[in-house]
Amino acid sequence: MKRRELLKSALLSGVVIAAAGHLSLANAATPDDQLVIAMNMSSMRGLDPHDLNQFESAEIAANLYERLVVLPADNISEPQPGLAESWTISEDGKAFTFKIRSGVTFHSGNPLTAADVEWSLRRLVKRGLAPSVDLRQWGFTAENVDTLIRAADDSTVVVETPEVWNPSLILYTLASFSTSILDSALLAGEERNGDMGGEYLQTRDAGSGPYTLRTWRSNDILIAEAYEDYWQGAPAMRRVILRHMPESASQRLQLEAGDIDIATRLSSTDLAQLAQGGQVTIQQTPGYGFYYLALNQKNEILANPKVREAFRYLVDYEGLAQGVMRYYGTMQQTIIPAGLIGAIEDNPYTLDIERAKELLTEAGYPDGFSMVYFANPNTPEGDLAQSLQANAAEAGITLNLQLGDHLGSFRARDFEVFSARSGDRLPDPHAVLQSYATNADNSDEANLTGINAWRTAWDVPAEIQEMVTAAAHETDQERRAKLYTQINEAYLASSPALITSFQRSDVKAIRANVQGYVGHSTWLTRWDTVTKQ
Repeated sequence: MKRRELLKSALLSGVVIAAAGHLSLANAATPDDQLVIAMNMSSMRGLDPHDLNQFESAEIAANLYERLVVLPADNISEPQPGLAESWTISEDGKAFTFKIRSGVTFHSGNPLTAADVEWSLRRLVKRGLAPSVDLRQWGFTAENVDTLIRAADDSTVVVETPEVWNPSLILYTLASFSTSILDSALLAGEERNGDMGGEYLQTRDAGSGPYTLRTWRSNDILIAEAYEDYWQGAPAMRRVILRHMPESASQRLQLEAGDIDIATRLSSTDLAQLAQGGQVTIQQTPGYGFYYLALNQKNEILANPKVREAFRYLVDYEGLAQGVMRYYGTMQQTIIPAGLIGAIEDNPYTLDIERAKELLTEAGYPDGFSMVYFANPNTPEGDLAQSLQANAAEAGITLNLQLGDHLGSFRARDFEVFSARSGDRLPDPHAVLQSYATNADNSDEANLTGINAWRTAWDVPAEIQEMVTAAAHETDQERRAKLYTQINEAYLASSPALITSFQRSDVKAIRANVQGYVGHSTWLTRWDTVTKQ
């Protein structure tokens, strides 16, 4: 899809709220050819697309790198050509043959060929880091990937799956930032101790996207420059600057002053104030993830189903929906995101301290217990955590709340109670289910760090896991929809170790003169569609 076509999707993506008002921003503005975005960079650990797993880093990767397939923001379920100008699927449904677009060059000047595609997809699997689950879930392993993913010639790549899966799932995967295509010739000279260029890519890029990385200083600033030889044409914004600005109040003030063009992670209070002005729009992009509470099943107390059920009655769903979650999410207690097949409107839980106490007594803990509670301090996670802590205290549960970056502890199963938000990268129920409702090997040695159920040490009921696998294999959409409805109901009844409360929305406050910044539900928001009036 060409840049001018992508610009048209700005009015169709997410939910945009704008109102007339009194802000005096007309005389203040950043340069016409530069886009300045404020964000919290504290969770950004690096920029290797085969390693990163954070929303903020993903948007950067989406602009530094290209992928075989594109999912347009305004028609996200219909894969479109990207680096692959076309593809065919074999009669047995296992072999996907991609014709690679000619004339594409990396930022280094090296031509992009089928060999780069082959090397990049193999690298994702072989490194085995968190994003590798995107390909590993389809049966690719370090042992078989060299056989299954292969360049037939300079412009043809074959991706063969060990089993037959619903073909949309494979194409969606190849549109994810995790399957970005890297400059294999450049990285061959940057390998250190078998890392396939991993150390190099933490602070530099090897992509072919519309922007090339100029500067990145952790928790400070990132500067990306337009790539003049980009195959779809040089972007209108000559430079994109990301500034580390964790405080909502600071972002709001600088947005009002015209020092930044886009603000992120603002408090609901600041968003509501900005929505009253005529020079800012509030853009809400529905996401395929959830705000969730994770209970470590290695802990004997938390492994009790009645205790898990009690926690579901300690979330102030209604109060949060009207307050801090007004912009950031929609109440949802089931596991398939709204808008996807199999989704159901069933929210049976409410805040009920007395019911939680009854369940704790039935579980054998009438006097409650104490737990360490890890949570992210960012908006709105910190607010959600403090609300839960207060409600739990009324039920006799003491949660020692420790706000900070504890994602590493969650991935290592080294926690008791943890809450955060997830963002899944396929516009299909399987994206969430494979993380929340499958856990093929619950041992520590399995190291399935990309699976939330494994992180909680939850041995997911076999019936649910079998249905998830069957639905992913199913090629008939009607049968798939029925299976997903059954999974949704079974998950809700299982008192899961991963408790969902709100389906996430990604929220940005954007100055009105910025056009074409289109929030993407799978984190692939692009900058090359942006212009300024």
